[in-house]
Amino acid sequence: MIAVVGFSARSAGSSDADEFWQIVAGAVPQFAPAPFDRWREDSVLSHERSRPFTSYTNTMAALEDPYGWDRAGFGIPVARARGMDPQQRLALTLARETFDRAGRTPESVAGRGIGTIVGVSSNDYRMVTVAPVIARMTTDGSFGVDDPEVKQRLMAGASSAIQRIGGYSMSGVLNNIIPSVVQQQFDLNGPSFSVDSACSSGLTAIHLACTLIESGEVDECLAGGVYVALTPDVLIAFAQVGALSPTGRCQPFTAAADGFTLGEGGALLLLKNLELARRDNDPIYAVIEGWGASSDGRAPGIMTPTSEGQVRAIRAARRRAGGDLPVDYIEGHGTGTTVGDAQEILSVAGTDPDPAGPGLPIGSVKAIAGHTLAASGALSMVKAVQMIRHQTVPPQPPVRTGVHPGLESTRLHVAGHRDRNRDVRRIAINSFGFGGANGHLLVSHPEGTL
Repeated sequence: MIAVVGFSARSAGSSDADEFWQIVAGAVPQFAPAPFDRWREDSVLSHERSRPFTSYTNTMAALEDPYGWDRAGFGIPVARARGMDPQQRLALTLARETFDRAGRTPESVAGRGIGTIVGVSSNDYRMVTVAPVIARMTTDGSFGVDDPEVKQRLMAGASSAIQRIGGYSMSGVLNNIIPSVVQQQFDLNGPSFSVDSACSSGLTAIHLACTLIESGEVDECLAGGVYVALTPDVLIAFAQVGALSPTGRCQPFTAAADGFTLGEGGALLLLKNLELARRDNDPIYAVIEGWGASSDGRAPGIMTPTSEGQVRAIRAARRRAGGDLPVDYIEGHGTGTTVGDAQEILSVAGTDPDPAGPGLPIGSVKAIAGHTLAASGALSMVKAVQMIRHQTVPPQPPVRTGVHPGLESTRLHVAGHRDRNRDVRRIAINSFGFGGANGHLLVSHPEGTL
């Protein structure tokens, strides 16, 4: 079994894991128009869904300042810092918070064989950095465009504030550097790598960390995910496939669900072999009893989730945990999309070991912090850890419509205020990503594993 000995989180409306818990426990959605300093709304938003290169919504759950961080506290030179992807900066900040919560100092972790695995699927900062180069290639005919009018328009849109490619560009924009910069900053000697399984990346990172610890290759590992949106291309792409909520609300597992809302954030957890954590008197916030992963294999579409694939991950996690253990809450992936919610309900209800038992609440952090893509599974994990710590089930934001029709013949219900006083001994966390990568975790109260 794997102990959670430290954790951290950032999202819209929160600057640390405790503030994150406050907005989740208070069921306070963080949705608003995209900040004006990200992109011009009038260049993105269009209510004509067929209009190319636009989105029918500009609502998201954005971090207050994706660029802001304690550069001086990390001793990073200004020139290097300017070239660093905000996702790198976020990972460093989260790592420090995680070590602080675990009672570790930089001196106590330096030289240790601690690994770092970070789920990341975005490279917006790289695109922004190379924008002047691409614009030049486009306007000088390299990309087959040599129209004077187009050239003038493109060059007028190129921002002089963009950091030019320089000596720190490569180390600043590559996704594999995100875990590497954590290793370098804290002098950690374990394996480190980034992982991309789309929206399940954060949970995949945790899965891999648990596997490394179980094998004995490392005693401890940082794992989680990060996501920051600096360009509107993801917003536009999801709008083009109709995945975004036109009402600007993510309302998973309800009849009102009409898609998800983009979010930003990140979370890291420090995981350790449970026996070693007890021996070393580490704080043990929760215990991971089981973890499983799978692929959908051949599906109706490359981006279409299937219940069969998710069932395989759920059963794998239960086998590792020792069987069909009862759970008190399900933290779903919960995108609020038509296909996503329907397939996930089939998965978790179809594998329910006690379908005739008392009501079982289900929810998703996306209803509060939006869909943070590669970070979403890690934020779900921190939510679960905080639920176990505080022994409460936070409600989902209320909706006037009923539940998703798929829930009606099951014992599942959308988490509400009536669940606040429920004992939380074990939580199931479900996640899946575009391309068919599924993940599932069983997380329990540490006293239940003595």
